[in-house]
Amino acid sequence: MKKKGRPASQVADKKSRTGIPAWKPWMEVVLFTLFAAWMLVGMNNDYLFTVQERSLFLNNHVFFNEMMATPAGILHWIGCYLTQFFFYPALGVSLLILVWLATYGVTLKAFRLNHAWSHLALIPVTALLCSTIDLGYWVYLIKIPGYWFFESVALLLVMLGVWLGRNLRGAWRYLWIAVWIAAGYPIMGWYALFGSLLTALIYTIEPEKKATGMQRFVPLFYTVALIGVAPLLWYYHYNQMRLEDAWIYGFPIFETKDAVSWITTAPFIVMAASCLALPFCQKWSGRMKGVLTIATRTVVLAGCAFATWMANFDDYNYQSEMRMYRHTEEANWQKVLLEARAWKETPTRQMVILKNIALMNLGQLGYQMFHYDNGGKLPHKRDCLEIHLAHTGAELLYYQHGKLNFATRWAIENGVEYGFDVSNLKILIKCSLLSGEYNAAQKYINLLKLTTFHRDEAERLEEFCHHPEKIDQAAEFKSVKELYTHMDEDLDSDNGLCEMYLLHNFSNTMNVDSPLLQEVTLNYALISKNIQLFWPRFFQYATLHAGKEMPQHYQEAAYLYGQLEESVNINNMPFDRKKVVNRYLQFSNQVQAYMQRGLEEDQIAEIMKRNFGDTFWWFYFFCNNVGSY
Repeated sequence: MKKKGRPASQVADKKSRTGIPAWKPWMEVVLFTLFAAWMLVGMNNDYLFTVQERSLFLNNHVFFNEMMATPAGILHWIGCYLTQFFFYPALGVSLLILVWLATYGVTLKAFRLNHAWSHLALIPVTALLCSTIDLGYWVYLIKIPGYWFFESVALLLVMLGVWLGRNLRGAWRYLWIAVWIAAGYPIMGWYALFGSLLTALIYTIEPEKKATGMQRFVPLFYTVALIGVAPLLWYYHYNQMRLEDAWIYGFPIFETKDAVSWITTAPFIVMAASCLALPFCQKWSGRMKGVLTIATRTVVLAGCAFATWMANFDDYNYQSEMRMYRHTEEANWQKVLLEARAWKETPTRQMVILKNIALMNLGQLGYQMFHYDNGGKLPHKRDCLEIHLAHTGAELLYYQHGKLNFATRWAIENGVEYGFDVSNLKILIKCSLLSGEYNAAQKYINLLKLTTFHRDEAERLEEFCHHPEKIDQAAEFKSVKELYTHMDEDLDSDNGLCEMYLLHNFSNTMNVDSPLLQEVTLNYALISKNIQLFWPRFFQYATLHAGKEMPQHYQEAAYLYGQLEESVNINNMPFDRKKVVNRYLQFSNQVQAYMQRGLEEDQIAEIMKRNFGDTFWWFYFFCNNVGSY
């Protein structure tokens, strides 16, 4: 009897014609796992921690019912639950990669991809990897609950459905598609429609033997008809869904009232397109031999790596902001300043304000404020999204300045617009504690207790709720409480301009009782570069700190303003001869010399920064065009 030869694709799988051992799918798995872990944990550790801080999962029926009020609610609920595990970024990443590897394995089975085509199954999961790390500042504005796991779990279910459906025959195929669309839509939303379309495409490309001519297209026409009708029927069940969204509900579209970003949607378009191409691959697999197989695999793997690298939002300030925000929440002022000392480029204004908050709490504003970069550039953007401090940090910044009503207002406003999260719940608890609203604080504490990883923090804060006298003894509340106690708490409008409001409000404030508040007002008067605002606050500061050494930066400002204007006689002020008087003369003489040589202001600023960048004088003359947002 004549032996049957093995298919050419299997021979190629065992050993290539070049003598190179056949590539195995497990090799791709190892490479993808290592690469994904490096991109996520190695390069986005702080971002992932922020992800869970800006998300929320509550272990109660109210939260569950809220998720179930829209299509794909159960997957949103699962996504929110799993997102919590980014509290330990490596743990969350491990779970996410496991979902991706399961999706890869099921994709091979669902589309019967042999070793020659196995690398194509990496494209959808690589698209999901890109979608995880390309968000940038959308992380503060995204309205998709559990986004970071929702999409991945949904695709895994799609592939499982395709795998099951392709093994059915006859009328069972039509029944499966009908059930999947009708019952899958409330579970997966758009993904149910997409999965049924993939299955129908397989039925069309690989018809049953009796199907001929146009008969092979019947499953596809049947599926398209059901896709057109089913979402319309479900629309009448969900009262929180717009009719125009019924057929795409669950497909990620990033939009605000002012912007729509297709850059962040692109990975999902690639994911869908690559999945739609997979049914054709088995039919062509016999043509993939030898060098052609190696070449296509190399191109796909290199392309996936390059696309991921380009998708990664690796802006330094973006990550540094997140670290500083976390350290400020934890009242770890030394770590905030350690981060500030490590700045590699001009910081954003949020970073500068957080640095000043740390110095304020350490009593070092007048001594070190200008030892750091006090410029400020706008956040990095690569799409049309406009970012404001009101979105990225208003609650914390207002809270740390003792403006509890503003902090509460923005925590609630952002919560209503973009969804409440762990971060704004913590702010609401602390604001309620300091304002004496203990019932409100307990309400927020009870919510925080329903999370998986923040229960300990909730119980720690609950201790203050039960024993308010401990608030006065807690170091974390000391400066906030003093500012809040001695300041007008009227809630007017900041027009969404957080920094501009703080600058105007504090630089126009005077206080005769609180040394801390008066120093903050003097600090903002310096930042405003307003001589008329400076002098009364300077003298009030001197009165409140009588007998103590005047901090160097305040001496620098007083000496400079005394030289610029003669409205105040500074001749009898005890300026430090070496650090202030002599050094100012050196500063002034060098600036004049460079101007006479015809150097541009930017050139002079760069040269003078080397020796005088730690002074108020350099800030006053050369730190201009600050990017407030």
